[in-house]
Amino acid sequence: MKVQKKKPMGKLAAYGLGSAILYACVYLFQEPLLTTAAKGGMYTAVPIATVFLFSWVHGTFAGTLWEVLGINAVKKASVQAPVAAPRKDTRPRATVSA
Repeated sequence: MKVQKKKPMGKLAAYGLGSAILYACVYLFQEPLLTTAAKGGMYTAVPIATVFLFSWVHGTFAGTLWEVLGINAVKKASVQAPVAAPRKDTRPRATVSA
């Protein structure tokens, strides 16, 4: 019997709203962002941090959207590597004959 999981609609709405707010903020405040990033030094991290934030929020939104739509990655059972039988030691050995 297959158990149906509850669809994460709240998570989808939250990240979708967050993504839309981020895009709106970038378009509304693009001039201060660009002038701050152009100062150099530590301010160079501003566009990089912005990209990471966009990637996390929008990526989570997109992944949740696929999950809500019922499109999931195929989960394969883990394939175990065949266990090799121990080989017989054929190296020459010194023996003592007394």
